[in-house]
Amino acid sequence: MTGVRMKVPSRRLFIQRTALAASALGLPAGAIPAQSEKRVSTTSLVIMEGDGLGLTPVEAAGELARLAAARDPATDVYGLGGEVEQVESWFARELGKERALFMPTGTLANQLALRALAGERRRVVVQDASHVYNDTGDASQTLSALTLLPLAPDRATFTWTDIERVLQRTGSGRVAARVGVVSIESPVRRRAGELFERQEMLRICARAHERGMRTHLDGARLFIACAYTGMSPAQYAAPFDTVYVSLWKCFNSLNGAILAGPKPVLDPLVHARRMFGGALFNAWPFALLARHYAEGFVQRLARAVRVSEDFIAALPEAVRVERVSGGTNVLRMHLAQARAQGLRERLRAQGVVIAAPVDGTQGEATIGMQVNETWNRTDGARLAGVFRTALGA
Repeated sequence: MTGVRMKVPSRRLFIQRTALAASALGLPAGAIPAQSEKRVSTTSLVIMEGDGLGLTPVEAAGELARLAAARDPATDVYGLGGEVEQVESWFARELGKERALFMPTGTLANQLALRALAGERRRVVVQDASHVYNDTGDASQTLSALTLLPLAPDRATFTWTDIERVLQRTGSGRVAARVGVVSIESPVRRRAGELFERQEMLRICARAHERGMRTHLDGARLFIACAYTGMSPAQYAAPFDTVYVSLWKCFNSLNGAILAGPKPVLDPLVHARRMFGGALFNAWPFALLARHYAEGFVQRLARAVRVSEDFIAALPEAVRVERVSGGTNVLRMHLAQARAQGLRERLRAQGVVIAAPVDGTQGEATIGMQVNETWNRTDGARLAGVFRTALGA
């Protein structure tokens, strides 16, 4: 196991701590597996929606108690020191950055990164489909006096040519207002997990830096991108000054985000985080869960991707699976509405969870699916067999 060396307690001490942790959470001690090294499968279900394991509150509490008993984590104070500092160091190494800082939300991580990178150049280029532009209630404009310039409607990727047009228009204004930051989201949630085209990404970051602009990656699902591209997180994030990664989407933490980048940019954000009300008194539970599930995640998800490929190949002809062009873990299954009726209940009875089918045109139904770690609980042929039985095919 990589990262900070853990102090492994004796069996007796481990059992005592597990019982105490369970008691504190209101759980019977027997509900928490007494094992410190082996990764525990919280359920046997294959859950074909969401990016993580879909832990229930009881399961998440049990995992937290088990990990706390096994690792004896040191507490933080307002996000400083202890387990939080250790998870920051781990993610900084994984992302190839000098410093990392825990944030309570991705919304705050993105905004504080753009705020710090912009300096006196208050205009920020973003995707029209990005989370920063669509899902934060004009937070960057209202709270940080940034002007967002959206590009590429209905596309995941904009080009350097698109940016040049913005720079020309900005430069011709009678009041100086320079672009300071280029922000890229990849994978793009509003584009069903589509990746920003890599070569254009490299070109944009290089040209932006040549022009004195800085770059930020909204990599909430960056580790998913790595499982599909074969790149390491550090390789994927390398062109950018700063990068944000979600801790709850893939890593089953209850909350939290990581922002990584150069120390001169990140160090002052400790104070900005508190100014924005983002310094939680104790963040160690989020750090503990995230660190546990982040270790080895890319390799585990890559295995799940292979399961999904085998599954698609073994499905009956009556079912069609649509891939997002340039996409990652989001799939769409199309089948006749008549076959979709009751399918969700029949699959659940066989240990497979799917989203509710959505009726479309010409008698067809669509089921959205996401590949995640739970697909590793079976293999592609067996999973396709379950679908065949449920479909009566």
